[in-house]
Amino acid sequence: MKALLLLGCPETPSQTPLTIYACDKLTKLGYDVTIAANPAAKKLVMVSDPEKYYIDNLVDLERSLGEVKKGDYDLLIGFVHKDAAASFFVTFYHLLQTNSIAIVFERDMDLVEEYTDMVAESTDAKIVSVRAFHNPTPIKVQLDKVLKELE
Repeated sequence: MKALLLLGCPETPSQTPLTIYACDKLTKLGYDVTIAANPAAKKLVMVSDPEKYYIDNLVDLERSLGEVKKGDYDLLIGFVHKDAAASFFVTFYHLLQTNSIAIVFERDMDLVEEYTDMVAESTDAKIVSVRAFHNPTPIKVQLDKVLKELE
C-alpha cells in the first residue's frame, strides 16, 4: 500500500514533528509513505530525520502535482493550515480519487472552520479539525483516532 502525505508551508511548528510521527504510524500500518512538500518543508523534514529512519521518499509538491494520477496511492493525507494547503489537498484529492484524510489545524478557530468548510465543500474526504499551532498534541490525538480506523 502507498500513502501520500502533503505538507504545505512549514510556518506552523507542529507540522514537522507530526510529519515524522505520521510516517512512523503509517509505516507500521504497512504503507510506503511519500511526502510531497514545498522546498522549505522538505528541508525541515530532512534535517529532522537525517538518517532517514522515518522518511524514505520526499518529492516536490508542485512537481508531483503534474505527475500523480488515479491509482498511484491508496491513501492521501494532507496537513491543512492555510488556504493554499486546502487548495492543494482538494486538487490532489480529485487527481488521485483515493481514500483521503485532511488534517485541518490553526491557532484561530475561525480559520479552522474556514479551511474545514473549503475541504468539505469540494471533497468527500475524512476531515479532522482541531485548534492547534505550537502544541502538536491536539493534532496527534486526532491523527491517532483517524489512523486507528485504518487498522
